[in-house]
Order: sequence, then structure tokens, then C-alpha cells
Amino acid sequence: MDIPSAARWLLLAAAAAQFVYAVRALRPALRSRPGKRLDGWLAFADPAVGVPVTLALAWGNLPAFLAGLAALGPLMTCRLLRSFLARRTKPTPA
Repeated sequence: MDIPSAARWLLLAAAAAQFVYAVRALRPALRSRPGKRLDGWLAFADPAVGVPVTLALAWGNLPAFLAGLAALGPLMTCRLLRSFLARRTKPTPA
């Protein structure tokens, strides 16, 4: 894959931002209580797995990009399903 240099710099900046988000989400994930443990770790894992995916895309490494997407897909699906289920089971005010 041939990535233009401007797009490469934008992808590197996006990877740096994802890294910052992952570091910020790590402390709440470590402090999470047993009932809320999965949400904290999913909030950490999403940007943490996104960093290598973005870097692989920036450098044009297609096999690493596809392998990262294979890990990122189920993670994002789990977060999406949990958000739908949380909205669905939320009690409505009487």
C-alpha cells in the first residue's frame, strides 16, 4: 500500500492520541469494582488495540493491519452489545 506522507503523519498523530486515551483509561480499569470490571477494561482495550492498527495502516503493513482488525472487531462488537443492553434494561421513571 502506498500511503501519502501527509496521511501518514495524520495517522501517527491519531495513534499518539489513542495511546494517551489508553493510558488515561488504564487507572479506572485497575480500580474498577467486580460488578463494573468489564466496562473499564473494554474502555482501556479499545484504544490500546487501536494503536497498533493505526500504526500498521500508517506504515502500509496490510497483514498487521488485518490482524489488528481481527482483534479489534470482537472488542468493538462487545462494547456495542453492552451499550445496547444497558440502554434496554435501564429503568424508566414512573
